[in-house]
Amino acid sequence: MKQGQRYASHPLLYPDVVEERAYQAAIAREAYSKNTLVILPTALGKTVISALVASQLLHDYRDARVLVMAPTRPLVLQHRASFQRMLRLPEGQFSLLTGRSPADYRSSVWAGPSRLVFATPQVVRNDLLQGRLSLEGFGLLVFDECHRSVKEYAYTEVASSYVKGCRYPLILGMTASPGSDLDRIAMVCRSLSVERVEYRSEEDPDVKPYINPVTVEPRRVALPAEYLPARDALTAMLDEKVRLLRHKGLLKGATFVSRRDLIELGSELRYQAEMSIEEEMGRSGPPSPSSRRPSPSSTCSSSSTPRGRTP
Repeated sequence: MKQGQRYASHPLLYPDVVEERAYQAAIAREAYSKNTLVILPTALGKTVISALVASQLLHDYRDARVLVMAPTRPLVLQHRASFQRMLRLPEGQFSLLTGRSPADYRSSVWAGPSRLVFATPQVVRNDLLQGRLSLEGFGLLVFDECHRSVKEYAYTEVASSYVKGCRYPLILGMTASPGSDLDRIAMVCRSLSVERVEYRSEEDPDVKPYINPVTVEPRRVALPAEYLPARDALTAMLDEKVRLLRHKGLLKGATFVSRRDLIELGSELRYQAEMSIEEEMGRSGPPSPSSRRPSPSSTCSSSSTPRGRTP
């Protein structure tokens, strides 16, 4: 332990692992009582907040389960590793499901005793549609990279099914990049039935103590003459690619295309490709009646009664 550093204390947290940060604790408290959208810059601990909320729910409701979703397999693996590092639960309580998981195995996990399930949203949606999964036994659903919760994305269908079929649904959406389009942000909030938005920037007083200041001094340097032909060739190649993207309708708007525009478009295209792969790998025939999960006796049921948990 670093001198003077304090760590979060909870029956389900390993000691001296989770640094105590006031803003994380405050956001987690709010997220435990309302469907919440958390917007935090990268590296400020969104995963820690989700683990704090999950640990409290698992401690208070011994028959509840938590489902953590992320758009890609590497992210799902990363979340499972992070939760295992923080939460004091047996190894068998952490299950992983992706498009690579066979249908029979997925059925056994959904029906099994694992209290924490980490999965891609495409697999969750497919298993809901094919009757392998009921979300009524889950006291918390975590949607990482939740700015994707629009239109036909799997997150939207999963959230809708959860809210309709769970008596006391609790949703936690997390993102570092909600976008600048207010209509899109509002759509995400509607898709996830968000009741509260928790936003922090690096300038907020409760966040500033954890930011390492960086001083940037821009210096403009003239490019040596021998590099100019290579620069012109690269610029021509880039212009050609941008024209192709515009022709296909993938780049719209202003004439000038920034580096950020291209990075965001690349991320979106990679996500769509990964989503298609996960959906293909997750598809299979409907399960036999014996493999369907029975309705559990839990904190959630199909009633639409307003939220009001009793431990």
